[in-house]
Amino acid sequence: MADQTQVKSAGERIEDAMREVGTLLIAFAPLDAALSERKEHIAGFLLLFLGLGALLFVGALVLERRRSHVE
Repeated sequence: MADQTQVKSAGERIEDAMREVGTLLIAFAPLDAALSERKEHIAGFLLLFLGLGALLFVGALVLERRRSHVE
């Protein structure tokens, strides 16, 4: 018997990548801010990276939910 592996579509792979990048940005933005040697505008960069990470993560979840309702 051959294993039946389901191949992900391009949309599913993009959703996975968005979710992973969003998670990494949320996880490592505070670490980058804490270890950064330049202190000017650090709060702005922290908020930018956290916001971008949240946007990517939530966007991937919305796309996944929309796709699951269509199927």
